[in-house]
Amino acid sequence: MKAKRPTVRDVAREAGVSHQTVSRVINNDPHVAAVTRNRVLKAIELLDFRPNRAAQIMQTERSHTIEVVMPYYGFNRVLQDMAYAARQLGYHFIISTIGLEDFAETLQSARSRFIDGLVLIPLSPIIGSYEECLRLTDQVPFVQIGAPLGAYLPSVIYDQGQGSRLATQHLIDLGHREIAEISGPLNNFDGRARHESWLATLRENQLEPVMSVEGDFTIESGLASMNQLLDSGAKFTAVVVGNDVMAYSAHTALRMRGLCVPEDVSIVGFDNLTESAHFMGGLTTVHQDFSLMGRLAIEYIVGLIENPQTPVYQRVLSPKLVVRSTTCPPR
Repeated sequence: MKAKRPTVRDVAREAGVSHQTVSRVINNDPHVAAVTRNRVLKAIELLDFRPNRAAQIMQTERSHTIEVVMPYYGFNRVLQDMAYAARQLGYHFIISTIGLEDFAETLQSARSRFIDGLVLIPLSPIIGSYEECLRLTDQVPFVQIGAPLGAYLPSVIYDQGQGSRLATQHLIDLGHREIAEISGPLNNFDGRARHESWLATLRENQLEPVMSVEGDFTIESGLASMNQLLDSGAKFTAVVVGNDVMAYSAHTALRMRGLCVPEDVSIVGFDNLTESAHFMGGLTTVHQDFSLMGRLAIEYIVGLIENPQTPVYQRVLSPKLVVRSTTCPPR
């Protein structure tokens, strides 16, 4: 049996004040003495009280919620498809953008925001386990987009290791033996998995890694990381890059040094962004269908909401290599 949540009257008894005073503190009424306010806040913390947002809205006639209303088209395609899938299944769709430091607090306040389910995109390890995450959300179901392969989490992911293996093996099969890397951030699920698979694929082919520089998935870090590789004096004929965005500026860095792609250095990106098909004749890259991930995540969370007995599982999608003009055999 789940413990009964504390009420405003419980807080009032603990603080030795009226329930009206507790309501005024919750609603930031300035006409409350500082000593009384502190006593109420301590009682709220002691009891782990979470205000009833519906009651607050009825009392103040304000929800303190800002909704972004915009047409589907012209916005991020993944969110567009997720919003469309949610509406097709009879659900509203809202977006919260937060910093990593606010992640746990946002989960804890989910029920007070009247959220039926959550789709989480944490990018890096934030919560220790599935059970801990459910505890934080007060049993509000969630699905995570992106997670370590094999994690016990309701999640939808691409096999990042497989993608990096495809990219690295493609270069090896072309005849490259000196292959460098510009990785994504290694504290990121995807960045770590791609890097480890790059290393493993080289070793499976009895090759030593030339050099790896850690980027952060931004266009600026692609430029800086390629310049770091070139300045190191390391000899390489090909580079596996952690995402397409960094690959674009890595290409720019090579061109600024008088080197040609792919004649001098072959490049493979990751993600297959829409722009990649048109970049300098087309970027060889690993394809992930982000729109599909988003739609599957929405279908999964709706299933958990409407059937709480749905078993926890991880939906794993397989990436594929798209070969274009930025790779060729070494010259």
